[in-house]
Amino acid sequence: METKLITRTDAAAVQRILESNPDYSRRVKGAPSGIGAAEEALSALPPAVDIHQKVDLGLWEGPDLVAFADVIVGWPTDSTAHIGLLITHGARHGEGLGRAMHDAVIDYVSSHSAIQTLRLAIVDTNAEIAEPFWMKLGYEPTGEASRYASGDVESMSRIWARSLVAR
Repeated sequence: METKLITRTDAAAVQRILESNPDYSRRVKGAPSGIGAAEEALSALPPAVDIHQKVDLGLWEGPDLVAFADVIVGWPTDSTAHIGLLITHGARHGEGLGRAMHDAVIDYVSSHSAIQTLRLAIVDTNAEIAEPFWMKLGYEPTGEASRYASGDVESMSRIWARSLVAR
């Protein structure tokens, strides 16, 4: 397997990964991923974030994208990297691809000496599935929460974080 930066030319592969996870999309958006989901994932940015802070990584097995991660480096603080999405191909769950993709994220952000913390948001409607995975990787809830709305889903989003050095 090989980790590579994802570009817009990889949108079709990202779209396939998103479409392979209809249950995830239903939990966080209320419907399966539709046309343009990859373009949205590849272009989404928090307010006031420079496009150069956004990094999309892919884990490839030959010609097939088997995992994808979207990371914002230096957000919301200079010493933090935020994982906006980490997803594996739906038919490949349980094979360790999520952990391998996470390891690639750590390797990438470790090249930025200022980054000390990794963080992410877990939507309550996806918490039953997501929390055990992120706990195994050393993440803990910070207590920060905010209203979440996407598609037909209205919920809460809770921030989890871990030290970059805790591996």
